[in-house]
Amino acid sequence: MPDRIEVAASGRARCRACRKAIAKGEERFAEAAPNPLAEGETQYYYHLECAAERRPKLFAALYATLQPPRTELEPLAAAAALATAHHRLERLGAVERAKSARANCRFCRELIEKDAWRVALQPIEEGRVGAWGFIHLACVASYTGVKPSLERLLRYSELPEEARAEIESALTAMVVPEPAAAGAATADGDSEPDGDGPEEPTASPGGSTGAGGSTSADAKD
Repeated sequence: MPDRIEVAASGRARCRACRKAIAKGEERFAEAAPNPLAEGETQYYYHLECAAERRPKLFAALYATLQPPRTELEPLAAAAALATAHHRLERLGAVERAKSARANCRFCRELIEKDAWRVALQPIEEGRVGAWGFIHLACVASYTGVKPSLERLLRYSELPEEARAEIESALTAMVVPEPAAAGAATADGDSEPDGDGPEEPTASPGGSTGAGGSTSADAKD
């Protein structure tokens, strides 16, 4: 069965990106994938906003085939296009304060001090939230090559209002680098972490600690 947009028949399934429940009657993006536990296919479900941001190529491909065209989804199609053009953008996950000073920023390679704001790199890998380390909040625009919106940056975190104000201020101060400079500071650029040292687990989307994915398919409805 191909990828599709469908209406959730119940509220049991959780979004694979933000780990929050997809409400009954809400439209969701269903990604078809090989079943890791048995023959056949399984489906990974996402809120439409999360699919556009974290599975942009798949969302854009589906959007282009919708008949009749869904003009109300144009903002999501634009978000998917942005994340496709700046492919590192889809990796941005939870925003949090560093629990220790053990991790190095995956962009500038400098130490991330304890209690400093950092962003977890959490690409979606086979329906699970990956763990690729962290970058300074201040390095987000340089790492991705674009300044994300506050809504995009905070979608996968649960933070108090005062923290949101701090992050909004940091976002306002970010300078988007020239295209040639984006990514220049990283040695491996787009590869997986190469072992900067031990890193404590990040808070997964939805508030739990760990990678944020599950080993089995979400509840189907």
